[in-house]
Amino acid sequence: MAIESEKVIPHSADAIVEAYASREFHQHLAGKVGSQLKSFESSTTAEGGRRIVSMQAMSVDRLPDIARKVLKGTVTVTITDTWSAPDSSGSRRSETVVDVAGAPVKGTASQTLHARGETETRATVRGEVEVKIPIVGKKVASAAEPYIAKFVELQAKEVSAFLSSR
Repeated sequence: MAIESEKVIPHSADAIVEAYASREFHQHLAGKVGSQLKSFESSTTAEGGRRIVSMQAMSVDRLPDIARKVLKGTVTVTITDTWSAPDSSGSRRSETVVDVAGAPVKGTASQTLHARGETETRATVRGEVEVKIPIVGKKVASAAEPYIAKFVELQAKEVSAFLSSR
């Protein structure tokens, strides 16, 4: 199973990327998912895009049952988003890599923010989770993907709320 999501966000693609590139938004989002933001970095790429790296710690209690059998205590998750510069229509694309420290788990995704002017953006996300654990790897990945899909939905909802509150 792969992760697929599409959502309309009532803000411009530029505003969404600027929110994603702010420590304040990542702190806000960590609070919503029950994790702790351990570190955050945002920089401009040579091509005019953005590279955002956040590291969060979260209790394994927040993970699917099958993952709790393999992981114990707290997990540290590093998320790296590399956003393109806007294209001629203002749309942006990102490549995301999610690494779980100390676990053979990796998530990858592509997100496109299709600009629809200054007041609306259609966000599409496509991704997958890879778990390199013999015998149970596919089960862990299948259990993790719905959690990640919920996170993608929450992120879109929360970026809209975050931007509306400013």
